[in-house]
Parts: sequence; C-alpha cells; structure tokens
Amino acid sequence: MLRLDGLIKFKEEENMMIARLISASIGLVLLSSAFRWTSDPESAAAGLAMALVEGPGDTTMGMNTQIGDFTAFFFTAGLMACIGAYRNQHVWLYTTLSLLGSAAFFRIYAGLVHGADLLIKAIAIEVIVSLFLVLSIYLMKKSDS
Repeated sequence: MLRLDGLIKFKEEENMMIARLISASIGLVLLSSAFRWTSDPESAAAGLAMALVEGPGDTTMGMNTQIGDFTAFFFTAGLMACIGAYRNQHVWLYTTLSLLGSAAFFRIYAGLVHGADLLIKAIAIEVIVSLFLVLSIYLMKKSDS
C-alpha cells in the first residue's frame, strides 16, 4: 500500500508540473506579444491582420489607444498566467482564460452582428489556448484536493 501511495503522489506532482508548464508557456508567449506591441507595434498590429490607426484628424490618438489597449491585454493575460504557474494556484489563470475566451467570442460576434471578416486563425488559437488553460486549471485543482 505504501508503494501505491508513493506512485499516486508522484502522479499528482507530475500533473502539477504539466499544469505549471502549460500556464507558464502560455504566459511567456503572451508577455512576448505585449513586448512586441511596445517595441514594434506596426508588426504586432500586422500579426493581428490590422494596421496601426491614426486619427482623429491629424492626431495619433487612435494609435495611442490601439498600442495601449493591446499591450495591456497581452501583458495582463501573460502576467496572470505566469503568476498562476509560479504560485501553483489555478485562480490566477481565470483572468487569462476570460480574456482569451471572450476575445474569441467577441470576434465571432463582430462577424455575425457587424459583418466583420472572421479572423479564423486568431479565433482558433484563442479557443485552443483557452482549452489548454482549462486543462491546466483542472490539473491544478485536482492536485489541490
């Protein structure tokens, strides 16, 4: 029985490490996107199938909003995923899951309601990453109990 207990404990630790690696990897990718928005916003925008905006009028306030909002999105999502991995606490991952999941949902909404072209690649990535976050949350919660 003692040997079985040790095997179960090892499996729980393995699951926890997998959960932490998943969330840390996601966090680092998202943080690199935030860095890209601060260091090369033009290519970051192009990576999301858009151009940096200007205006209204002769101002660059639209660009300021675009860079600020997208950097904040990726920074917050990435930071929360990294904190969840570091602290080994699933509750931090809900922010990242909410941001990515709602981004996919509202991209689809924009297509259905406002006639925007669907950026299928981005939607697919957001859904897949959200599913990996759900798996990470599940593994962390499972090892907590």
